[in-house]
Amino acid sequence: MSAPTTDPASPPADEPAAAPAPTVSHPRPTGLLRATAVVAFVGVIAAVLGFGLLLRSVSTPTQDCGTVIGFILDGRVNVFVDPADPPKGVTAAEAKANNDRPCRERVADQAKAPAIMLVSGLGIAFVAALVEVTHRSFLWRRRRRALPPPA
Repeated sequence: MSAPTTDPASPPADEPAAAPAPTVSHPRPTGLLRATAVVAFVGVIAAVLGFGLLLRSVSTPTQDCGTVIGFILDGRVNVFVDPADPPKGVTAAEAKANNDRPCRERVADQAKAPAIMLVSGLGIAFVAALVEVTHRSFLWRRRRRALPPPA
């Protein structure tokens, strides 16, 4: 018995030839689309960091103010202490320090930078998303015009 000889480069007759690769209907992202994704990511990270910093705890020698955002949103009030007659466990110096710089001032000092980070991060991400949606709509319209009309 002899083995059949076939050319290894040609497919056997009973196997169909491979179908051509399907064409991609969507082009690869442009540089602008990649840039907007990166900018939006940076904006979201800045917003998350700003929000995280707004969750820091603030206190005075005599009052636990809570978190920065909690104090602002709850509308909490300052607690003042009489330095001449401080509560038990509080020295006159601590009472004076509490009255000189109460919770509202401490919270305001710690809220400025994180609030700016939060708002600017959200703004940057929003603008990047708006640019991307606009650019994608222009690309879609351009592809639609380039296609032949349906038969």
